[in-house]
Amino acid sequence: MKKEDSGIFGDKSSSASIRELLSKYLAYWPLFFLTVLVCSGAGYIYAKYTVPKYMATSTFLIIGSRTSASEDDLVKSALSGKKEINVNNEILLLNSANLMQRTVAKNDFNIFYLKKGKILDLEIYKDAPFTLTAKEMTDSNSSYSIYIKKINATGGEFIYGAEKEEKKYAFKWNDPFTISNQVFVLSPKGVIKEGDGEYIVKWQPVAWVAGALNASLTVKPYDTRTNAIVLTVKCENIKKCEDVLDGLFTEFNRSDIEDRNKLSKSTVQFIDDRLVNITGELKGVEGSLENYQGSNQLIDIKGQSGQALGDANSVSKSLKDLAIQQGVASMILNYFANPANGSKLVPSSLGLNDATLSSLITQYNELQLRKEREAPLVAPNSTVMQDLNTQIDNLRGSILESLSNISKNLQLQERGLQQQSNQYQSMLASVPHNERVMQEIKRKQTITEGLYLYLFQKREEAAISSTTSSVPHYRQLDSAQGYGPVEPNKTNITLYSALFGLFLAFGFIFIKDALNDKVVSREDITKRTLVPIVGQLAHMSRRKKQVIAVLDRNIIAEQFRAIRTNISFLLKDRNKKTLLVTSSVSGEGKSFVSLNLAAVFAMPGKRVALLEFDIRQPVIAANLNLNTTKGLTNYLLGDVKSISEIFHISEDVPGLHIYPSGPIPPNPGDLLLTANLATLFQALKAEYDFIIVDSPPAGLVSDSFILGEFSDMVLYVIRSQKTIKKQIDFINEIADNKSLPNMALILNAIKNSDNYGGYGYGNNSYYSDPKPEKKRKLITP
Repeated sequence: MKKEDSGIFGDKSSSASIRELLSKYLAYWPLFFLTVLVCSGAGYIYAKYTVPKYMATSTFLIIGSRTSASEDDLVKSALSGKKEINVNNEILLLNSANLMQRTVAKNDFNIFYLKKGKILDLEIYKDAPFTLTAKEMTDSNSSYSIYIKKINATGGEFIYGAEKEEKKYAFKWNDPFTISNQVFVLSPKGVIKEGDGEYIVKWQPVAWVAGALNASLTVKPYDTRTNAIVLTVKCENIKKCEDVLDGLFTEFNRSDIEDRNKLSKSTVQFIDDRLVNITGELKGVEGSLENYQGSNQLIDIKGQSGQALGDANSVSKSLKDLAIQQGVASMILNYFANPANGSKLVPSSLGLNDATLSSLITQYNELQLRKEREAPLVAPNSTVMQDLNTQIDNLRGSILESLSNISKNLQLQERGLQQQSNQYQSMLASVPHNERVMQEIKRKQTITEGLYLYLFQKREEAAISSTTSSVPHYRQLDSAQGYGPVEPNKTNITLYSALFGLFLAFGFIFIKDALNDKVVSREDITKRTLVPIVGQLAHMSRRKKQVIAVLDRNIIAEQFRAIRTNISFLLKDRNKKTLLVTSSVSGEGKSFVSLNLAAVFAMPGKRVALLEFDIRQPVIAANLNLNTTKGLTNYLLGDVKSISEIFHISEDVPGLHIYPSGPIPPNPGDLLLTANLATLFQALKAEYDFIIVDSPPAGLVSDSFILGEFSDMVLYVIRSQKTIKKQIDFINEIADNKSLPNMALILNAIKNSDNYGGYGYGNNSYYSDPKPEKKRKLITP
């Protein structure tokens, strides 16, 4: 159906206003009151009988430097202790499970002492008159709970075991007892008062308790400008909260000192081991240097190489001198060997350093000079000349012999000097190699010696720094302070419980509406169809039911009058006077609407005919106690010729004529197809101002569609909380196919809680009668 065909009476779909939604939910105020009351009560009981929890807080300072240690060497960094501070790293360490387990085990936080109460068992911690000590634990992963029934000066009794396997045991103070193969000892604290109540002692695994404490522990930085950290923890005993934080700080500090001591000892041990190794290496390097110098006769390689160079130069010069002298000797020999020089003077020795040769040459030259002087004076064969020649020849032989000896001597000297020169050249050639080898050996010696001295120095520093490793890097500013209880917060719990009750009621109503597949309000109709709604009727309780509801001054009567006005507005043509009333199924109030609508049209003095055409299940005549021996079926069958024979006049509304259905025929559907039906409506239209037809449900039988041919308007009744929403699709199909003419809807039986989408008549006393009238039996509205 198109939107422009929807009409003008509240047919446009719109969302419910806030006021309408409030009205809808306020109609369920008893539910809200009940859920708020129950939830608030439950919250109060929970808060009252829940074990309270306390909180403790403590602050400690990290002592150290914020500067980086990147320029320090490794050993110095290892020995220097706390360097750059990273608060986040410290927080991670404080949150570690290992630290909390160590704290729990050290302080016996895994042993719980509870005072037995009527409802709550409260942890009394150190206020217990005794202590439990675990002597031998073969299974540290299980929990053990002892219920101490009574105590006295010598001991007492306790119960241990599962709920159905409990056994009673007697114990004596300070005497070991065994349960589940675990050995425990109970020791008294102070004076034991006999009959001092009942107690529960629990021993739990350290890991369990540490995990629970870690879950309740909060570690955060104090602020961004300081190196302080704040710790808070929740426990069931305020003193235990304080001891947990103090113990945690103590163990954290002790753990840091132990780590530093361990680091110091391991560093010293490492240095000692390295010193042993380096000492051996240093001895090896020094031995290699000694062996190399000894094997190569090296004392001072620079001095020795300089001296060798000087000696080599000196030998070379001597070799040159010898070569000159050998040349001079050869020249003199060649001079004597030349016959042309037999009577000539011999040159001087020319640098030959031989006194004998020089003397012989001098004598030889003197004899030659004498011979030259005597030659002019004496005969060549004279005794003088012969004697001079003999002396000259002898001297020549001596000179030649002396020159031969000198040459041999010079050759020997040359060979000796050449050997020395070769030695010096070999020594000078090996100097670079020897110097390189010596430098490598000395470099290794220097490095090893430097490393030895460095480690020896650090060994002494480590010995000194180990004396300061017990100085703490953390300082607890104040001992832990406890306060509370912080849980449970009775005010908040009660408030949240009340809010939960409200939301619970809201949720119930919302889900109820979401899962409801029936029409509840006007909005449910307007969302699904554009067929106009001419009115809506409030729900009537059974104790207020009456035959004709419009006779009294009540909201129902005013609502029918409003429907009459709307119909009159729609049926402006005076010739249109026939109204057909139908519904989807039976029980939706169709007959109730038909009867009261006919009555309200007749009240102004109009003549109105009410036709009970719900032949299969007629209820109007029966509720009005009318005779049904004759009725519409008789007229349609032809048994009755005049309509005046079958109608009844209403006692309350004289202008209302009621036509009962009459006897139920075997074939009601076929009966409506007779020609008498048209004759009936023709006769009725001539006699009455309005004709109201109570027809069978259109969703069950086709009678309404047959009767619709004689109707000017069809009023389709929808009952709140009865009509299924999917049946509106059937209404749309009828409207789209125009199977029934001029359709309009009436929403029936709206309760106050369902009226948030309507006009909100409510239970206004404005419409109430001052005096109640006589109750009448009524059709189901």
